[in-house]
Amino acid sequence: MFGDAYIIFIFLAALASTLACFQSTKPPQFLRLFPVYLFVTFAVEFIGMRMSYRGINTTNLYNVFTTIEFVFYLWMFSQIIGNQKVKKILNNCLWIYPLSFVANKLFIQTGKQYHTFTAGIGSILIVLAAIYYFYELFQSEKSIDLKREPAFWLSSGLLFFYSCSFPLFSLINYFYSPSDIIVRYILSLLSLSNILLYSSFIVAFLCRIRIRKFSS
Repeated sequence: MFGDAYIIFIFLAALASTLACFQSTKPPQFLRLFPVYLFVTFAVEFIGMRMSYRGINTTNLYNVFTTIEFVFYLWMFSQIIGNQKVKKILNNCLWIYPLSFVANKLFIQTGKQYHTFTAGIGSILIVLAAIYYFYELFQSEKSIDLKREPAFWLSSGLLFFYSCSFPLFSLINYFYSPSDIIVRYILSLLSLSNILLYSSFIVAFLCRIRIRKFSS
């Protein structure tokens, strides 16, 4: 039903992140890297769409990119979470997770299979990191304007998306060879989840932009 409409939201999020960086004097490091990440995401999705239309298998493309995606988001959480022990765990995940992906592809989900096992693990890690971020946020004694806090919107979108995507990955694992109807249903849900994810990203970046008021 939603098809590839989410790619438009990726592009809009990339533009919003670029605009936010230009209008901010000192954006945090994770925000400075978001424009690059989102434009790369847009390029990968665009290439993936073209390959699909031509009947070319895109599994390896998304296997590699989603692994990079998980690592990027884990790194982002390591930047916005204050607890040093949690930071250390997240930093260790930055190299352990790619190694687990390689091991999975070499010994378990070999060939042109999507890495549902490690994708599921990545989803759980991001959900746990997002939950801890919110725990830390609401335990903070500092007053924070949440509607103007990019990390809040980014974490909200990621928590929702990966909470939804993990059951979908589990469903794919349950059906060894899912029917076309199940595949279309799952893809439709993932597309909707992506739209909501990148919409939250757009809000995260635009909330940093202060509109100047001019008096006549």
